[in-house]
Amino acid sequence: MRSQTIAVGRVSLVLVLCGIGLLPTVSARAANPESVPLSDMRHIKKFVAVEVQTQGTAEKLGINGAELTDVTRATLLNKVPGIALESSSGPSSDAPERLNQLGFFTCEVWTVGEQYIAAYHVDCNAGSYTAQKTPGSLWNQAILGYGPRDEVSDAVRKGVRAMVELFANTFANARVDAGR
Repeated sequence: MRSQTIAVGRVSLVLVLCGIGLLPTVSARAANPESVPLSDMRHIKKFVAVEVQTQGTAEKLGINGAELTDVTRATLLNKVPGIALESSSGPSSDAPERLNQLGFFTCEVWTVGEQYIAAYHVDCNAGSYTAQKTPGSLWNQAILGYGPRDEVSDAVRKGVRAMVELFANTFANARVDAGR
C-alpha cells in the first residue's frame, strides 16, 4: 500500500507540473547563452572536470552516470577541437596553468518515477574555475521533461548531448570573438 501511495504521489507531482506547463519546456533557470560573460571562457586551455552525476531513480531507468560522462567527454572533445581534456575531478595543486585556463563541464540528472511515467531534470554548468567564484557568471542550461519510463533514458541522453553541443557552440563563439 505504501509503494502505491508513493507511486500515486509521484504521478500526481508529474500531473501537477504538466498542469502548470513546466515539463516539456526549458527551465526558467536556463541561462541565455548571449548573457553569459564570455570573457572567462576565452582563456580556457583545457577541461579538467567533465562529469555527469545521476540522482533519484536514474539508475533504475537505465541512466548510468559513468556512461553519460564518457559520452559527454567524447562529444566535448569532438565539438571543441584544440582543447585538451584531462580525466580528473578538478584542478591539481601543482598545475602550471592558472585557474582561469582550466575549464569544467558538469551536469546533474534527476529523475522521479520508475513504473509508468517518469520525470527528469538535466542541469548543466560550465565555465572556468575563476567563474565559479563569481555569482551569475557560469554558463547554465537546464531541461525538464517527462515521459513513459521506457523513453526517459533516451530523452536524457539526447538532452545531455544537446547541452554539450550548445555549450560547444557558445565556447567556440567566445574563442572566435577573442580572435583565437
